[in-house]
Amino acid sequence: MGWMETFGTLVEESLGFTVYPYQRAVAQDVVEAIKSSDFVVVSMPTGSGKTLVELALAHYLRSVGHERVVVLEPTRLLCDQMHVNFWSKVFPESGKEYEGECTSFREGRDLVVSTPFTASKCSPKVDALIVDEVHHLFGDPRYVETISQLSPRKILGFTALLPSSKRYKLDSRLYQEYGAPSLLSYDFKTLSALDPSFRPPKAIADQFDSEMDGLEDVAYESLLKGKVKGNKDTLRFLESTLYSYGRRAFCQSLEKLADKVENPTPLLGLCSSEELGHKGRAIMQVLSTYRVEEFSPVLIFTSRKATAQEFAVALRKLGVEESKFRVLTGDSNKEERREIVERAKRGEVDVIISTVVGEEGVDIPEARLLIMTDVPKSPLRFYQRLGRLIRRGEEGKDVKYLVTTLTPKTPEYDNLDEALHQLHGEGVDVSYIVEKRGDKGLTARVEEMVRNEGGVVPYLKVVEGGSLEEYLFKIGSSNWKDREEVILNFIKGISVKNDGRFSDFMDRAVREGKLLYFYDVELTGEILSRILLGRYCLLCMGEACRRVCNPYLTEVGRMKKYSIAKKELLRGLVQLVLRDTLPKVKERLSGEIQTDMAKLGKLGEEFKVELRESYSPAVSSLNLDLRLTASYGGILIYPSVRISYFDVARENKDILELAKLNSRSAGYRALVKFYSTLGLALS
Repeated sequence: MGWMETFGTLVEESLGFTVYPYQRAVAQDVVEAIKSSDFVVVSMPTGSGKTLVELALAHYLRSVGHERVVVLEPTRLLCDQMHVNFWSKVFPESGKEYEGECTSFREGRDLVVSTPFTASKCSPKVDALIVDEVHHLFGDPRYVETISQLSPRKILGFTALLPSSKRYKLDSRLYQEYGAPSLLSYDFKTLSALDPSFRPPKAIADQFDSEMDGLEDVAYESLLKGKVKGNKDTLRFLESTLYSYGRRAFCQSLEKLADKVENPTPLLGLCSSEELGHKGRAIMQVLSTYRVEEFSPVLIFTSRKATAQEFAVALRKLGVEESKFRVLTGDSNKEERREIVERAKRGEVDVIISTVVGEEGVDIPEARLLIMTDVPKSPLRFYQRLGRLIRRGEEGKDVKYLVTTLTPKTPEYDNLDEALHQLHGEGVDVSYIVEKRGDKGLTARVEEMVRNEGGVVPYLKVVEGGSLEEYLFKIGSSNWKDREEVILNFIKGISVKNDGRFSDFMDRAVREGKLLYFYDVELTGEILSRILLGRYCLLCMGEACRRVCNPYLTEVGRMKKYSIAKKELLRGLVQLVLRDTLPKVKERLSGEIQTDMAKLGKLGEEFKVELRESYSPAVSSLNLDLRLTASYGGILIYPSVRISYFDVARENKDILELAKLNSRSAGYRALVKFYSTLGLALS
């Protein structure tokens, strides 16, 4: 039995489906190509099952003696999805690595699915490299560095499309090492010739990022971080309008709702600009790739009339003749709508830009390209839009295309899941959207903010919340007199208001494991030291006590139990951490513990930090009971304080370990501050 027959049996047993004749033919073509070339690039259209061909080639390479095969996926999301759905099922012994982990490589697994960053960091010995979405290799220096470091004997690259402009961007180092790549290109016509039973999908979905520029980012983050005040529902509406519909629609809404916005200054710079907004720029990008003359008639949908007018400006900038596009809005009467549709069917109109009215009123089976510039939350509206493209059409016509333009690092990406499910159910191939999607929801914006600050940053700096006092004044009461009263109310766990929507997205990033956090050791230590001092003041007498104690500390000392477990208050102490900076953070905390223990050891006084943990599954919180023991002047105190860490998954060992290290560090810092306040010299 040959390698292909063996692979076919393997796929049937592990995945439950058959390798098609055209996939067998492509795989055999690649095998022949790699006999004479060390670098082969395969272009197969989305929807043709190139992943199965990649699996077949991995099987072949291993069968002919390539001891380690590494598969590169561009994002950790793809790495995870492809390994879970395909590679681990066909090759159960395979591994996957991202987030900079090297376990599978160290264990010597002979097939590993990884991201370029992790593969480069781990630098394993590689015989053959399979590069998914290989178009990244042409012009992206990070890929070049990874491949130069891995130095594989064979490179097999796969992509849905390698534009001719990209082919000339291959780094000279790869040319010198591997020569010019051998290109095998297959389109739907070629695959149909290889296999008459091949049927392309009804439509192929693609996705383009609608990136905000500097002015748009400033306005959006001002709303997100709560820097703009006013009616909450109005501000939330303005926020969603900006990322969903762009500059014109946003500024139109801001003008109408001006009386409900108290300090719009951070937003006004955007509205003074005459440039296209991010949705308009995205339309220009889409139609520069899917050219109007090749895909007409083109349908463009948006839910706002102002955005439709902005798209008309974008078409003019692209050079589309005024007579060749029309805008359908609620201002168009029934006769005008019918006339525009008929002209499009006759080929006299190439592009129709339509608002909500068009979702039910445009019926053009000849349309080959539908661009959705926002994702309707209503399933009915989404289905109506989709029906404009795929509901009817002549059998055997060219494949149709659905393009979405989504604003990265906003909730618009998070609204995509239901849309993808509906698309797939309608026979639309969505794999290209899944491949390009990556991690681009709003939590990605939170990650980016932390990364821009070096990977570790106080929450208060991210939201520009000022000092701990300023933050607590904002969410608590501006009537608090000074820092002592602020800390007293912190320890008492007084009720405060939520500090805004950004904190919700931060919590989500933590729940999803994209971010970790710990509490600022200096601030937490200061709060804990007040508890120690409060207990001390309750027991001590004489001049020494009067010098240190005050009514605030006396009130703290009289409290029966201590619990620092109010989520909104604790945010003021949070330090956000990216996973790849975790080792440095742990090393720093361990070093601080050793330093503080050395200082305390020189005092000759009794001290101890003990820790006991529990978990509350109802609120996903890790509770650490910290017992601090200190003695001075014959007075022994040993208060117990509960510190809670929220949005912690029990199986997330990283944050569990970080929280314990953090609490111990804060405990020792509290002891140092306690003794320093009492006048003992620590050096």
